[in-house]
Amino acid sequence: MVKRTGHTEEGNEEAGGPSFEEDLKRLEEIVRALEAGDLPLERALALYEEGLTLSRRCGLRLDKAEARIETLTKKDGKIEKSNFEN
Repeated sequence: MVKRTGHTEEGNEEAGGPSFEEDLKRLEEIVRALEAGDLPLERALALYEEGLTLSRRCGLRLDKAEARIETLTKKDGKIEKSNFEN
């Protein structure tokens, strides 16, 4: 298990912090451990708390990515949301 300490909610990938993919992988590990249901209560609570932090950080990163995409797809001063399935 990788222990995460000293990171902000948003993460600090540029300064050597974990990447989005690393955070997501850790979050998936936590979900699997909690779903197994065989953890002592205190350990489950600690993992749950870590998972919430990772979830928030990933959500913020996704929001920033969406904002960047919208900025890049501006046309004539208006944002055109694109359907990425096309």
